[in-house]
Amino acid sequence: MEVHHHSHKPKNWKEYITEFLMLFLAVSMGFVAENIREKYTERERSEELMQAFVMDVQENQKQLDSLIINNTRISRYYDSLTFNHGFSKEKIDIESVAADIDLWIYRFLNKKTIFEQMKSTGALRYIQETEILTAMLRYEENANLLELRSVGTETDQYNNEFRPALAKILPLSFFRYIGDDELKSINKKDSLVHPGRYENYAIYSAEIKREVKNIKLSKEQIQLLAKAWHFRLERLTVGLRYQIELREQGEALLKLIEPKYKH
Repeated sequence: MEVHHHSHKPKNWKEYITEFLMLFLAVSMGFVAENIREKYTERERSEELMQAFVMDVQENQKQLDSLIINNTRISRYYDSLTFNHGFSKEKIDIESVAADIDLWIYRFLNKKTIFEQMKSTGALRYIQETEILTAMLRYEENANLLELRSVGTETDQYNNEFRPALAKILPLSFFRYIGDDELKSINKKDSLVHPGRYENYAIYSAEIKREVKNIKLSKEQIQLLAKAWHFRLERLTVGLRYQIELREQGEALLKLIEPKYKH
């Protein structure tokens, strides 16, 4: 049997060009679509990260509000102690000082989880607005410097100079003394934080109060105390200046970011 082969008409050059153009257009459209998808994903990711960054700055603002209130109060108190003990000839009421003095140290810890994540993953490139990016970088730089000063310089001065100076002059009863107002405001949390403290104080309170009331300080000791108050005041006031400046910078940063990256 004879086999017949169908012959195909050869394509002309126009058909080859048309097929090539169609293939090129399909590939190009694929690249364009992928680019649009990536830009959309980047924009969404950028908004998510910026919203989280805003929350971190807001947390810093709350922390700074508390720090500024407490450190302003303590600075004012140490300022009075410095002048009263350094220049006044009146007798120091040690019992009153023991009851009123705040021996806590309040430190700033920069909440920067999201910024560090953006920096390590390269997500900072998502931020197209130069003004916003510059403001963020300056804020984080200053926040890190404030944290370093707070947990470094101020804490070192407190632990290595201030507390040893007090401990050298004042007896243990001064530090264990609890004023009547504080005793009245004791709550369950205080008992959990200081287990046994108040029970023990009930046993030894009379002895502690008697010892504090009878503390006698020489002129030299009073001058040393006044210096301790003063040097503590110096550290606090310098730290306060930076805290207030960062608080203002954070407020300006939020005003810049929040209108653009709203939930």
